[in-house]
Amino acid sequence: MAFREASGQVKADSWGPGAAWAIEQLPMLLGANDTTAIEFRPQHRVVQELLDQFSSIRIGASGRWYEALATGAIGQRVVAVDAARSRVQLARRHGDGSIGGPAPLFPTPEQLLGLNDQDFHRVGIERSRARVLRVAAKYAERLEQLDEVPGAAADEWLRRLPGIGPWTAGLTTAAAGGDPDAVPVGDLHIPRLVTLALCGEAGNDDRMLELLEPFKGHRQRVVRLVELAGAEPSDRPAPFRYDISEI
Repeated sequence: MAFREASGQVKADSWGPGAAWAIEQLPMLLGANDTTAIEFRPQHRVVQELLDQFSSIRIGASGRWYEALATGAIGQRVVAVDAARSRVQLARRHGDGSIGGPAPLFPTPEQLLGLNDQDFHRVGIERSRARVLRVAAKYAERLEQLDEVPGAAADEWLRRLPGIGPWTAGLTTAAAGGDPDAVPVGDLHIPRLVTLALCGEAGNDDRMLELLEPFKGHRQRVVRLVELAGAEPSDRPAPFRYDISEI
């Protein structure tokens, strides 16, 4: 599917298997179900500045829980570029390669459960992450039912699964469920970016959660705003401000 903005509307084209489904899902993917976005009125000066810069952020939802959890599992303890490479190679080797393009269809749960450790190793996924991927495949049917579950409850259920911690659960509920409050605790970079933005100091997960507490219900939204700014702190004196001149 390809979509673009045109005259205040979103125009979309889709093709291949699932084309009609993709078009039906497009509003949800673009955040149409994120009805709490309009309620977000941050009192924090920096967050308000970022909100003014990037307008209202709506958290989209893919509705694809199995694939979101599997993608999170692939990203555990590795850098993003290596995780992305492994995901594409896994799809090309063991998914539906007939679609072609840069990202063929991800393996179905049945296809994934048919792979051995060597198959995973060939695409750069070691045994511990392969074990979590098998968990995602084993519970795939139950995962898709999380669409009807509130974000916090979905996060709690995910974290009961073997190998699923707060980082993977947070990424999954944000991507698949569009949870505007999901926080991927345990990330290498996000705590530093968030704490620099909100208090001007590089902090850890605990400090990040403390600073995000006033934004309860919208913590993922705040994280997205900080990530959109994508900048290190400027040379300006405290209180902290982002240097967004090059964005």
